[in-house]
Amino acid sequence: MSKEKFELSKKEGIHKELASLAGEWKGRMFTIFEKGKIANEADVSGTMKLVLGGRFILHEYKSSFGDDPIEGIAIYGYHIDRKKFESAWIESFGMGTAIMFSQGTHSDTEISFLGHYEDPSSDSKWGWKTTIQKIDENQILIVAENFSPEGREAGGVKIIYHRI
Repeated sequence: MSKEKFELSKKEGIHKELASLAGEWKGRMFTIFEKGKIANEADVSGTMKLVLGGRFILHEYKSSFGDDPIEGIAIYGYHIDRKKFESAWIESFGMGTAIMFSQGTHSDTEISFLGHYEDPSSDSKWGWKTTIQKIDENQILIVAENFSPEGREAGGVKIIYHRI
């Protein structure tokens, strides 16, 4: 990657879009195990900040599932040479000690990442698609959808964030 491409991206491209996510956020997290059925609803707070000179956004968040606290960290970035979004995600609730790596694309209104993880009981690979939609400067919708190895939708998480 050339320094010029990155500087241009920060000024008027995708890295400028990523930078617009930076800030303090609060909202609601909905956990869904079966399509259409909310298993848990809780407050969520998060911080998104630029790191490494604006190359990446570091997203840290806290919520809960019942009495169990949830903490998560995601790094979102755009690989200029490959023209792909990339992310790495860890969380205390569903990820155990694994790191999920994902790649994705974007449109005018959203960024979308697709990653896979293994079910330790069967060694089957499940899909996890995360979409970040910027509603406006002060509201973000994050939807994470879980897909079975056969491709069936199997719940997920929805976060509605408001800038504070």
